Amino acid sequence: MTLDKQDEKQEKPAPAAGDGTPAEHPTESPAEPVDPPSPAEPVDPAEPPAGDAGRSRASGGWRPVIVVGAVAAVLAVIAAVAAFRPGAEVSNVAWVDTAETREVTEAAKVAIETMHGYDYRTIDEDFGRIRELLTPERLEEFDSTADVTKKAAIDTRTVTEVMVEHIGATMLDDTRAEVAAYINVSATGDGIAQGSAAAPLLVRMEKSDGRWLVSEIRDR
Repeated sequence: MTLDKQDEKQEKPAPAAGDGTPAEHPTESPAEPVDPPSPAEPVDPAEPPAGDAGRSRASGGWRPVIVVGAVAAVLAVIAAVAAFRPGAEVSNVAWVDTAETREVTEAAKVAIETMHGYDYRTIDEDFGRIRELLTPERLEEFDSTADVTKKAAIDTRTVTEVMVEHIGATMLDDTRAEVAAYINVSATGDGIAQGSAAAPLLVRMEKSDGRWLVSEIRDR
């Protein structure tokens, strides 16, 4: 076999299955044409509505922000229904006793803003205000770490600011309360923005001498 003939054979591509190119056969008689089968009617695949997918993606980003308000609203309805049932005893009066609910919610908001927002230039005054908002047990815990926090704030010239975006009482009786909140804290160090962080909080309050004090505050 010569090189030219070998190249000719290599340059002829093999027909792919289903591409309509007839294969070479040794017989001279061509095969009788066969009518192609009628193609089946195409069926459009079921697709979820575009709006549903968009709403699913969009709602995920808002979920942490709206969860506190949703919980508070549900608790308000439950408490109100229980209050109007004959013979029902309601120990949780959050959203039933509106005046007390408003008072403890405001006390928790002030505590959150005071405890999460401070300035290295006024750190002693800031810590003094924090101490006035704590129960004796919580005050002892605060004092055990106050010096370390103060030194770090002064060394880094830290200033923090807090914004309470959502807040609502979820439990309330004569002497104790729980308040759920969602906050955003931003910080600067030596005059340079250090970023911000958002988090849901749980604040537990106890009433002492007519004042609501913080017994616990933590991330949810």
